[in-house]
Amino acid sequence: MVENNWELAGKQPEKRHSESNVKHRRKYERFGETIRYLTVEELQKLFDHVTDYRHKLMFRLIYKLGCRVGEFVRIRLSHMDFSRGAVYFPAENTKTGHFRTSHLPRGLSNEILSMLKREGRAAKRDGHILHPDTFLFHPPGYPRVHYSENRIRQIFQRYIRAAGLEHQYGTDCLGRRLFRLTIHSLRHAHLMHYIHIHKLPLPIVQKQVGHKTLKATSVYLRPSDEAVAQAYGEVRNMFSAGELGSTSKSYTE
Repeated sequence: MVENNWELAGKQPEKRHSESNVKHRRKYERFGETIRYLTVEELQKLFDHVTDYRHKLMFRLIYKLGCRVGEFVRIRLSHMDFSRGAVYFPAENTKTGHFRTSHLPRGLSNEILSMLKREGRAAKRDGHILHPDTFLFHPPGYPRVHYSENRIRQIFQRYIRAAGLEHQYGTDCLGRRLFRLTIHSLRHAHLMHYIHIHKLPLPIVQKQVGHKTLKATSVYLRPSDEAVAQAYGEVRNMFSAGELGSTSKSYTE
């Protein structure tokens, strides 16, 4: 059954980089200085509520690549190198206008290849790609049409609501609701997790996600929400109930 509300983006000529395939969206200043990412617990909760296997693969791919949604929807089978666990992003499909190679965990790469074999898009014996010019993920029945970015956002918000992670913090100038977590939060989550939890060097992460400068990646060195909460929790534990600001004692004039 064809999903509703997707746009036939592939029916029209692809826009070149000068017209920006990847939309330049206002940065996260709308939510103060906070980077709107999912914590490890929130990410797991989201995945636990994604009931459609293909949708889960899509979200896992965006998270593991740390890519933008505009880059994700334009991934063709010819961009996949399963022998190396690599995904190639042509310059015209990136926000920065630079070609890059990003890498996938072997397990996820194998899952995607298995999906393609089941769908008859890759040879069952050697994994040879049969239709390299088709999109990796596409609306059902339309392999030469990629999902619209807005459709991916809609699918993501559906599962965010199901997981109880929806948090509206305001509205924009047009009265549209603004949510703390969006599909771009998967990219933010990749950066925060691989920098703060997995401790990867900044230049490595910069190359994976396609930041033009190291300065752009260094923004994610800001303390995470969890780190701030943990630090303040440890300070609170240092003080007993009878110290510093306690109202347990009674005083008389």
